[in-house]
Amino acid sequence: MESQTTPPTSGRQRVWVTTAEACAALGMSRETLRQLRLRGVLTPGKHYRRWGCTQGRGPLQWHLENVEATITGWSRRHLQR
Repeated sequence: MESQTTPPTSGRQRVWVTTAEACAALGMSRETLRQLRLRGVLTPGKHYRRWGCTQGRGPLQWHLENVEATITGWSRRHLQR
């Protein structure tokens, strides 16, 4: 029986990552990501998506580049008040 391996990514970084990976990369807690999502700062499809066959209740994946760009812009606007 052949073992299944993940194909090489050829140096490309994954676009969608788990919540744990997003927290580590962004330096923020799960609760902060959750609050930004619930407040509408982060939107489905652009910043996060659900994955798996769990009828809309699966774990979230995050688009790091979009989340980081939005958080940076949001922080600047809210800190300058």
